[in-house]
Amino acid sequence: MREFKASSLLETGAREQNVAPGDTECSRAPDQKAGPGIWDALAGDPTFHFDRHALALLVEDQAGWSHHWVRPPARVMSRVAVALITLVKRLLPFQFSNHRLLDRLGIWFLSRFVSEAGGELLLRHFVIETNVLAFIARNSGLEEPALRPEALDDLEDNAVIVHDINLYEVLAELGNRPLPRPEERVVPLDYSMLAVEPIDTEGKRRWMRLDLETGMCFMNIAFCLLTTAPEYRRAVHSLQLDESILGCLAEMTGDDMFNTWKPAGYIPIVRTNRDVPRDLFAHAVIHEYIHARLLRQSANSGSQPRPGGVASRFAESPCRGIGLEVEAPADTLCPCPATARI
Repeated sequence: MREFKASSLLETGAREQNVAPGDTECSRAPDQKAGPGIWDALAGDPTFHFDRHALALLVEDQAGWSHHWVRPPARVMSRVAVALITLVKRLLPFQFSNHRLLDRLGIWFLSRFVSEAGGELLLRHFVIETNVLAFIARNSGLEEPALRPEALDDLEDNAVIVHDINLYEVLAELGNRPLPRPEERVVPLDYSMLAVEPIDTEGKRRWMRLDLETGMCFMNIAFCLLTTAPEYRRAVHSLQLDESILGCLAEMTGDDMFNTWKPAGYIPIVRTNRDVPRDLFAHAVIHEYIHARLLRQSANSGSQPRPGGVASRFAESPCRGIGLEVEAPADTLCPCPATARI
């Protein structure tokens, strides 16, 4: 994982505007004062819930030429190609998929054509979302997901599909039972699973350095082609479940800030025909907000995340899944630590 200097955001913003860092005037407009840009404002905003290393990665990723020149036509091409593939698959009397090829193609593409910053942002999202789901699961007495890739090669074994299934499983296993509110808990909330290990996307010679959103436009085509129609729909529909995750976190922590980040729309209105790369990017940003907010709560509670803080460090919960040995209604989810999903 690369380190970023504190001045990197300002320097990147200056490069985007063709202005040297520290200049007092913009050469293109002598009467326009050069000052902090949008990224510097966000980096300095104490209410902006976003990890500053991830923000530096995002700035670097979006400053590339591909974000400005390749992304717009790639978005159109991706939607057209996916629509055609979906139509053909609906007309065929059979379904086909090749998950092994999908894994290999995805790793190869990310290693050769997507920037190091973009690759790290993608792997970071896998880790961040797993941490968020693990927080809900452990503090509700459920089994935890454990998908935390630290390198691009870790995306083998259907990692992308498992990533989506983990979300569905955690929400389904909540069983429509009331979530334990902070005042109802007999043990404090556990934040120890929120640590993010260093991520390595270096080491392979890249033939091109596309930004992540542009790369996802191309990867979305391969994903649609190499999965069955139900698998693709399930992956796309998972993007609509951010509202459920935010609602669960607001209930569990008593923090209504989570509800303010709910995306526009209604969960029961299921849509498959959508701008998947853009929506996926927004989905990743929402999870960065969530993770940063949980880390702030962790710091305030004194429960610090620690590397390797998965549920295998904890004993089996005595009230796992039943809620009978705690001072809570019998139909309330267990507020004790649980074990990890292997």
